[in-house]
Amino acid sequence: MNTPAVDFQTVRRRIGGDFTLGPLSLSVPRGAIYALVGPNGAGKSTALNLLMGVGRPDMGRIEVLGHELAADEVQIKRLTAYVSPDMDYRAWGSVGNVVDFVRGFYPDWNVERCERLLREFGLDRHERVAELSFGARIKLALILALSREPQLLILDEPTLGLDAIARRQLFAELLGFMRCEERTIIISSHQFTDLERFADHAAIIDRGRLLTSGRMDELLERYRQMEARWKGARGGPVPGVSILDQHGDRARLLVDRNAVSTAALAACGIEVLSETPLTLEELFLGIIRGTSERAGWWPRLSVG
Repeated sequence: MNTPAVDFQTVRRRIGGDFTLGPLSLSVPRGAIYALVGPNGAGKSTALNLLMGVGRPDMGRIEVLGHELAADEVQIKRLTAYVSPDMDYRAWGSVGNVVDFVRGFYPDWNVERCERLLREFGLDRHERVAELSFGARIKLALILALSREPQLLILDEPTLGLDAIARRQLFAELLGFMRCEERTIIISSHQFTDLERFADHAAIIDRGRLLTSGRMDELLERYRQMEARWKGARGGPVPGVSILDQHGDRARLLVDRNAVSTAALAACGIEVLSETPLTLEELFLGIIRGTSERAGWWPRLSVG
């Protein structure tokens, strides 16, 4: 099926007087595990909230699982599950009360998965939610989401409060969940190592704008950190190249190899001394730094 799981079409959303998301155009393929990466305040949670009908775009269109969000919000919510640190079930009594109440809304509820995850995550049905730790409440929210058998699972910082063992359990369960090829996960997290191992697509956003996106392996192959020096007078900006730091005629560059070749750099008077592959975290930090006003005497990185 070619219809994407999520399609933001020039979406714009103004929050107060200081922040604007977009215009954002972003397509998430069905069957993808899609990492949404950005610094705090970049607009990740705003975008995810829009997917769940929390607020409306000021302009643009959002489609989820082939349905237009503005017209089919109820159907979309039946097919979608959302986990966020802001979810709070503490007033609902016991863990069992929460599970049984939520289960009543979903005819496809997976009882076996729910009970197994309660055991594996160490949650007792008789425990009061108000007495659970923050990490345990995150586990409960994850159990409720996975037991619904959603087609689209949206995870906003799902590993907050989880130790290494619980994170490993979570990602193992998510991989099992994805055995159904029509399911899709969108995950926002600051655990870059987990994302690089788990996700097959990624998008980096900052200040409400999409900076780059694509398949994880292609992104990590596309960008390189290069040690370089200038030969002769410095020319103007080179598209796809950002200065991370510089000392005299030497510089450390972030280079988009889809936009510029080593030969093109040489033609601009830039001699490449070495190049290094990047981890997802290094790519994120490089692109964010490259798009800041502190990136040196070249303007913002040009990315596709």
